[in-house]
Amino acid sequence: MTDLKPACLEALAAIEADPLDLPPAVAAHVSRCTACAEARVAWLAMEDAPPAQPPAGYFDQLPARILRKLPARPRPQGHAYLWALAAALLLAVGIGGFYLGRANSQQMEEASLATAPLERATTLPETPFLENDDTMTRLHKLKPEEAKALIDRLDAKESKP
Repeated sequence: MTDLKPACLEALAAIEADPLDLPPAVAAHVSRCTACAEARVAWLAMEDAPPAQPPAGYFDQLPARILRKLPARPRPQGHAYLWALAAALLLAVGIGGFYLGRANSQQMEEASLATAPLERATTLPETPFLENDDTMTRLHKLKPEEAKALIDRLDAKESKP
C-alpha cells in the first residue's frame, strides 16, 4: 500500500467509512481515478442490504390476483340431471346384480373330518422315519443286556457258514 498516492489513501479511508456519502473532494477524486472507483463499487457490493419487504397486504390479495390472471371457464349448466341419472343406473345395476347372485347361489356344504384330530394323532408313530435309521443308532438305544445278546446272536450266525 505504500505505492499508492496520498489522495488514493484518503479516498480509500473515506470509502471504508461510508461508501455512499463521500466528501466532495473525495467524490471528485473517485470520479477521476479508476482504481478508487472500482474500490468503491467493491465496497458497495460487500455491504449487507436488508431483504426487500413486500408491501402491506401483498399476501392477502395474492389469491385474488392469481385468479384474475387465469382464463375464465364457463361452468356446465343443466347436466346435473345426467349425473343423477347415471348414479341411479349404477345403483340399480349394482342392487340387481347382488340379488341375482343370491338367487342363483347354492347352499354351501362344509367339509368334515373322517376321524377326530385327537384320534389321528394317537395312531401316528412316535418316530415317522424309523425304517431309515441306521443300525448303530438302533444299537445305542438298546439296553446293555439286549445289545450283548444281539451281538452274540450275530456272532453265532457268522460262525456257521
